[in-house]
Amino acid sequence: MELLALSDIAKRTGIPAPTARRYASLFKDFLAGRRLGRMTRYPEDALAVFHRIGELYAEGRITSEIEDILRREFPRTIEVGPAAEPIALPAVARDLPANLAEALSDALSDALSSSIAHFSDALDKLAEQKTSLDSHQTDINKLKNGFVLLARNLKRVARREQADVSSQVERLTERMRLMEPKLAVMEEISLTLTSDNADLKARVSAQEVEIRRLREDRERLEALLRRQGGLTD
Repeated sequence: MELLALSDIAKRTGIPAPTARRYASLFKDFLAGRRLGRMTRYPEDALAVFHRIGELYAEGRITSEIEDILRREFPRTIEVGPAAEPIALPAVARDLPANLAEALSDALSDALSSSIAHFSDALDKLAEQKTSLDSHQTDINKLKNGFVLLARNLKRVARREQADVSSQVERLTERMRLMEPKLAVMEEISLTLTSDNADLKARVSAQEVEIRRLREDRERLEALLRRQGGLTD
C-alpha cells in the first residue's frame, strides 16, 4: 500500500497544506498515520477521511461534531510508534483490571482531544470576528474620506457659482442616496456583531458612534444641497 505525505494529500484533495496539517493534528485517530523517521505518512484510504472532514467543515460543523460523525463512518485507529522500553509500574497499577486501565486511558484521551478541539474552535471564531471587524473599520474609513471629499466639492461649487451647479448638486445627491444602503448594512452589522472579547466590543461601540456622526454629517450636507438647489432655482 502506498503511503502518502501530507503534501501529497494536499495536492490530491485540493486542501491547502496548512489546513491539511490542522486536520491531521485534530483527527489523527481516524487517519491511520505511520511514523517513518521524522515524518508521518498516511495510507491512500486516508484521502477519503480528509475529503469528508473538509465537507463537514464546509457544512458549518464544529470539531466535536465532526469527531462524532467520523467515529460512526470510519473505523478509529491509533498511531503506533516504535516499541518503548518497559516501565516498572507500582504494584497497585499492575493489579488494575485491563479493561479499567483501557477505559481510563480512553477517557483521558477523549477529554484532552475535546479540550484541544474547543480551544481551536474558539481561536478560529475569534480570528473570524477580528477579520470581519477590521474589514468593517476599513469600510467606515473609506466612507469618512468620501464625506470629506463631498464637503470639499460642495464648497468649490458654492465658490464658483457656475451655471452647472444644479446638475452637480443632483449628481452629488445621487451619490449620497447610493451610500444610504451601505450605511444601513454597516449599522446593522454593528448592532448584531457580538464578541466575548472586551476590546472587540469597545471597537464596535466606537464604530456605532462614528456611524451616527456620519449620518448627522450626511443630513447637514443634504440640507446644504437643498439650499444650493434653491439658490440655483
